[in-house]
Amino acid sequence: MTEGFRPSHPKIEIDDDPGIRAQIEALTGELSQQQLAKWALIIAKKALQYVDNQQKYDRQLRLAIDANELWQVNLVSGYQVRQALTRLTKLSATTSSIGAAALDCVRWAVASADADENALRASDQAIKLVNLTQPNDMAAVTAERQWQYDQLAGLAANIQQGLRRML
Repeated sequence: MTEGFRPSHPKIEIDDDPGIRAQIEALTGELSQQQLAKWALIIAKKALQYVDNQQKYDRQLRLAIDANELWQVNLVSGYQVRQALTRLTKLSATTSSIGAAALDCVRWAVASADADENALRASDQAIKLVNLTQPNDMAAVTAERQWQYDQLAGLAANIQQGLRRML
């Protein structure tokens, strides 16, 4: 468990459902950095549908996601994840605003290997993506936040279930 983890308020301007975000914040404090990285990548993989076609299958994008997944199981170092993340940053220079928001979501998710609060930033970036693709649609924002919460709660429940089996 990550000691003293207190997620911050959104670092970006978004129309959000603060109630569900608060529930997510409370739950993130109970999970390890690896578990938060797993959750962030679940969110990022959903955002990939909005990445521009010429970048969707870019090798650097896949390598960055793979680096985070390998870091979660201690097969690569944080330094190697940061190297993959640096190469990923170059992709957003030639993309639409929606594609850039989707890539930002992926970048923050990959960066969750470096700092656990970046998982929540990936979550917020996914809300920004909803704001861009479905403007002024609070029902869509609430649905996305609820989906995010359900994914996180599911991870937490699986972990608790696994701990009970070990004891």
